[in-house]
Amino acid sequence: MRKIIIKAVGGLGNQLFQYAFARALSEQFGVPFELDIAAYRPELRYWPKGTLIPSYYLQHFRAKIDFATGSDMFGFVWARRHYRYFDSIYARLRLKKFFSFYYHEKTFAFDPDVFTKKPTVYFDGFWQTEKYFMNIADQIRNEIQLKMPFEIYSQEISETIFKSNSVSIHVRRTVFVSDPMISAFHGSCSLEYYKAAVEHICRNVKNPSFFLFSDDHEWVEENFKWLPGEHTVVKNGIEKNYEDMILMSQCKHHIIANSSFSWWGAWLNPRKDKIVIAPKRWFANAPKNDTKDLIPDGWIKMQ
Repeated sequence: MRKIIIKAVGGLGNQLFQYAFARALSEQFGVPFELDIAAYRPELRYWPKGTLIPSYYLQHFRAKIDFATGSDMFGFVWARRHYRYFDSIYARLRLKKFFSFYYHEKTFAFDPDVFTKKPTVYFDGFWQTEKYFMNIADQIRNEIQLKMPFEIYSQEISETIFKSNSVSIHVRRTVFVSDPMISAFHGSCSLEYYKAAVEHICRNVKNPSFFLFSDDHEWVEENFKWLPGEHTVVKNGIEKNYEDMILMSQCKHHIIANSSFSWWGAWLNPRKDKIVIAPKRWFANAPKNDTKDLIPDGWIKMQ
């Protein structure tokens, strides 16, 4: 049976991009899709010693997902390492339409070629632009909702969010600050960025209430005392990040970090009048990553 297989890798925000991409291709070609979640198995030998292995989180949402098995992966095992070699041979022999092949993300920007690849295809990449799934945006938003009700703490935060002119602020730290390699590649948003974004919100939103989401609650509490009016530091742990994302999406407006996690927190908010402020520079040092299609039209970019 023809199908699409998508490699899942990274944290929750990355997983959602890969899921939405898979869903869009599945609709386009009229075939089922499966996720290859092998990257979340700690026993795999290719993980460097000491690596913090991310967790798989999509099981917490309504989305119905099938997983690729060993037999599904047959034929892609070698192609993952040598896809350029196989792709070239298949092209020369005009065998692509008969054989499964491996498609590696060519560019960080939108790649229309993916919609010309007839299944079965194994897609490997991050696919970080809404242009892949805008035609099924409502469907994606409906499927990325929690299966289970909030726990008590998150429910109380949710009620407060709905009673106010709520603005989410996402601050990403931990390894993005402490690990020199990750910090050099990704970077992090400065306090100047957040202050400029808050000033813009205060000029355009009456009596805003700020809800701060972060992986470093203590640092945020200490360094965001300057926020005007009411603000709340949401203190779910990393194990409840899926609840944080939905809480973020319930806010009326958003100030996001250079993070796919808060990108989705803002994008899942369906309001037409929402204000979303995003950092103009998404990577500290990734010149090959063309981010022109990453930030949706209508979102405000600030340095």
